[in-house]
Amino acid sequence: MKQIVPALLTLGLAFSAGVSAHGPTPQKVVESVEINLPIEKVWERIKDFGALGQWNPAIAKSESEGGNKPGEKRTLTFPNGESLVEELDFYDAGAYEYDYRLKDFNVKAMPASSYSAVLKLTPAEQGTKVEWKSRLYRGDTSNFPPDELNDEAAVQAMQAFFNTGLQNLKRIAESGE
Repeated sequence: MKQIVPALLTLGLAFSAGVSAHGPTPQKVVESVEINLPIEKVWERIKDFGALGQWNPAIAKSESEGGNKPGEKRTLTFPNGESLVEELDFYDAGAYEYDYRLKDFNVKAMPASSYSAVLKLTPAEQGTKVEWKSRLYRGDTSNFPPDELNDEAAVQAMQAFFNTGLQNLKRIAESGE
């Protein structure tokens, strides 16, 4: 019996050490902007899933087969030359919304291993609210990711990507460019 107690204690400590380590948890990013134009005019700017590069300068190029049907894919190439692929999951022009997800990740393009996102327009006091939100996981899903692939890096990169796009969308839409 005296030998069993230390063995159980050792086993319990080993088990509790393993339990304290944890994998990634989903992160959430929500960014929005109000544009002083009617919702239909703002939708005209963003309705083409494949044309993100026309209004978001955070990417160098956006290519797709065209179309806004679920299953369509777009390849985003970033200024550093790295690219990733996203796939359209849901598109509703009447609701001014589309949802998509990361299909093929590349942590050199975006330090996230997985994400889904929603781009939605709603009427606002001064015109249109554009909300862009994402649920994402860090680029390195191990228990101890390097700083450039941790939760904070993934959230900051997505916030910067969304904000750059939304601020430029506001600028070009309101100026009539």
